[in-house]
Amino acid sequence: MRGRYILMLAALLSCVSCLKDDNTYKTPQAAITSFTIGYYNVRFHDMNIHGRDTMVYLRESGYMYPMTIDQVNNRIFNADSMAYGSDLSKVTTSVYGTGTVGYRYLDNPVEEIFWRSSDSLDFTRGIQFLVKSADNSYSRVYDVQINIRKVFPDSLVWSAPDTTAFPVLSAPTSVIRNDTLFCFGTDTMGKPSVSFRSISAGNWNGANAMTGIDASGWSHRVTLSNGKFYTVSGGSVYGSSDAVNWSSVKTGIKSLVVSGEDNGTVWAVSQDGNLLKSTDMTEWTAVQSIPEGFPDSAAVYFSYPLATNPSLTRTVLAGLGQDTVNASVWTILSSDTVWSPVDLPAKTALRLPAAPFLTVFRYDGALFSLGQGLDGFRQSNDNGITWYMCNSYVEDYSSWNRYMQLPAALKGYASGFTAVADVNGYIWIMTDDGHVWRGAITRLKK
Repeated sequence: MRGRYILMLAALLSCVSCLKDDNTYKTPQAAITSFTIGYYNVRFHDMNIHGRDTMVYLRESGYMYPMTIDQVNNRIFNADSMAYGSDLSKVTTSVYGTGTVGYRYLDNPVEEIFWRSSDSLDFTRGIQFLVKSADNSYSRVYDVQINIRKVFPDSLVWSAPDTTAFPVLSAPTSVIRNDTLFCFGTDTMGKPSVSFRSISAGNWNGANAMTGIDASGWSHRVTLSNGKFYTVSGGSVYGSSDAVNWSSVKTGIKSLVVSGEDNGTVWAVSQDGNLLKSTDMTEWTAVQSIPEGFPDSAAVYFSYPLATNPSLTRTVLAGLGQDTVNASVWTILSSDTVWSPVDLPAKTALRLPAAPFLTVFRYDGALFSLGQGLDGFRQSNDNGITWYMCNSYVEDYSSWNRYMQLPAALKGYASGFTAVADVNGYIWIMTDDGHVWRGAITRLKK
């Protein structure tokens, strides 16, 4: 019956109607009341038993994606997009309603074809469905739109680099407070400065000189506690409410262990060799003597509930110590009294390198790290014990998560940078040449 016009075949309704076999009476009604796509293939990349990239095809059913029929505007569409890689070039359909149904492709609109449940349709060409009433007095044309995800939901998609009013800051470090992203560093005159912007909207607010801090001894590490900023310069902790005006709040401090989130607790390494803890920056408690191998710079920690016991919290700390090859990783539970080191994995490729500008952040339920040279993300799913390189093509088991990739133009950047993740699902990377990159896993961004 292909190639015949629907209007020419109205007399054959009793034998070809897709909607009902009972044609004992004729009505002026024409409508599609149910529309479903059958089975189709979904293409995606996976790894074979040899650890190499390969193409895999999965079979999915259109019943998983209900079609909405807009009878006012004559539209048929799926509100929930089908999986990335869905192949709809050869699929069957199930259609119910009143009248005789046909279809036509948008690239050949003059050819109107009777619909059959066994027809293999090509939705990649664009398609319309036609309905003719039994008495030939009324017809309707439905536009069919099949929505398919444009990107894999776990892919990390980056925006173009932003240079709008973002200053050149050496040895940058970043902190997020509420909806504002702060980037600290030294400006072109060698003065401690800060630039900030709203995460949801707005441009960077230039380079603002930080007052009250001795530039010669500044550590370039800033943390948040109870909504206030803290940093170390010349053996003293300085605090600020606005990130611009600073004053001394504690002396005798060698370095701060920077928190990855504002959890109200600050850890510090004292100049007399103790690890201190404070929740108000006024009263400090000596927790333990500095153990051998504990990070003395560029340390950052994250705290989160245990999956097996949410009443307990695990804190993981990573930073640079005396080992110039491997970073130092430590952990403590809320029920513990002292920090414990994480043993280095036997396989060297699974260790966290002691790279300059070591940056660790928590994202999508895992820990990720970046280091100077920006060769790519390293990911830890076991609380900092092992770190898998996120390669686009897996060559051995030391690789992980091929979808977490840096922008091609950013890979290999050999100078200073800072990175931070916000609550909207985005990762921000600021480089010391005045560029800003923002990326997000597509299923996480808000």
